[in-house]
Amino acid sequence: MPNEELTTYNQITRIDELRTIIDFVSDGVLVTDEQSNVIMINKSHALLEFATPDEIIGKSIPRLVDEGYYVELKPIELTELKEFLLSKQSVNFEMITRLRRRLFITTKPILNAQGEIKYIVYTSRDITEMKRLRNELEKEAYLRNLYQQQLTKKIETNVYYSQNSQMKYVFDMVKKVSQVDSAVFITGKSGVGKGLVASKIHELGIRAPHPFIQINCAAIPDNLFESEIFGYEEGAFTGARKQGKPGLLELAGEGSVFLDEITELPISLQAKFLQILQEGEFRRVGGTSTIHLKCRIISATNQPIDELLKQGKFREDLYYRLCVVPIHVPSLSERRDEILPLAEIFLRRFNTKYGLNKQFSLEVKKWLHDYDWPGNVRELQNMVERMAIVSDSEFIEISDVTHVEHTSTSGGYYVSLEPDITLREANEKIEKMLIDRASQKYKNSREAAEALGVSQATYLRKAGKYAAD
Repeated sequence: MPNEELTTYNQITRIDELRTIIDFVSDGVLVTDEQSNVIMINKSHALLEFATPDEIIGKSIPRLVDEGYYVELKPIELTELKEFLLSKQSVNFEMITRLRRRLFITTKPILNAQGEIKYIVYTSRDITEMKRLRNELEKEAYLRNLYQQQLTKKIETNVYYSQNSQMKYVFDMVKKVSQVDSAVFITGKSGVGKGLVASKIHELGIRAPHPFIQINCAAIPDNLFESEIFGYEEGAFTGARKQGKPGLLELAGEGSVFLDEITELPISLQAKFLQILQEGEFRRVGGTSTIHLKCRIISATNQPIDELLKQGKFREDLYYRLCVVPIHVPSLSERRDEILPLAEIFLRRFNTKYGLNKQFSLEVKKWLHDYDWPGNVRELQNMVERMAIVSDSEFIEISDVTHVEHTSTSGGYYVSLEPDITLREANEKIEKMLIDRASQKYKNSREAAEALGVSQATYLRKAGKYAAD
């Protein structure tokens, strides 16, 4: 055999041996020439799930992208990849295949004797399952924390059976709708217990073993709402977490999502949310994979929904999608027979929490019953806790009533101040009074913040602070 033929034979043999060797590699291996044309691919490569070697070999990497073999590169563009390769650097990046397999790819240029690129080796590891497991771990961590919070809340909550006719009707409706998946729309003034009604619907139904996630639509800035509710993929926007983040609808799984203050959604987001409810699926921000909506949606507002519909501030089609069963929760002043029983429940709870043994005096009971409670059940609960803490004796007396009270004659507000109160404490009382008044007077956080002369973020932060007190 002539030397040239022997040399060619040996080269072919080595190439065949090389192909055999790389076929034993568990990671995907793809080799191109200096022009990025594929000359070799091993059997483990993800592209062979939907294509044959003959369909791939001979095509360039840009052509494979153009023809849809690869549908996405992260975090670099194709032009940037070419620049890196020409600079003879190794590059790490992600590629997503037509079948949505996510590959972590490392490129390594092989140089000839003159230092020029002869081959480029692309090794790829399928990280689809790794990404899925990481998302599942994130969900598990979030849900574990959520379940712990719900368990603590259940332990602290006393069972209360109302004798008020209006509340009996509400509880009857809760029992009925908990057994079906119909959309429920809860109305009522701030602090009446709309969240409690929603959680009871969840707890009494078949979704009880799954998460109950409460979302205050007024507390999420408009520009963050989509990413919080729907989640986002890596690199979806500036400041996004590197690995992306599942949204609250995704985390809820087969549980329930309570959208409090749903009327605070801007019209643009209302349209998107309606589409999701109609189609029963959504995508993360910056994502292409479809996620099925499995959770139950319960909505609520403290605004006059009929007026908002007339003014075009809330979409009628979205409202009728959300409101199959309406439930109205009356304010505390409309059910005065509940004030003292609720106050006693709260007092027992705080006695247990703080190791106390306090009781209401007759004078305080009369005051509790006669007060209008503009902040409803939430204000009553906060007031009872405050009285239990500041009272120096076993009986809570009227002198222990430190509160912000609405006067029925002048329509104004006054703050009662203890003799030894500090300037900081007095400022906080006045600040809380103004925050409470603005929240009752204005329809949304934007208007309230504007009236107080502060940013919406500052208003929401301070409102959250005093709501937690």
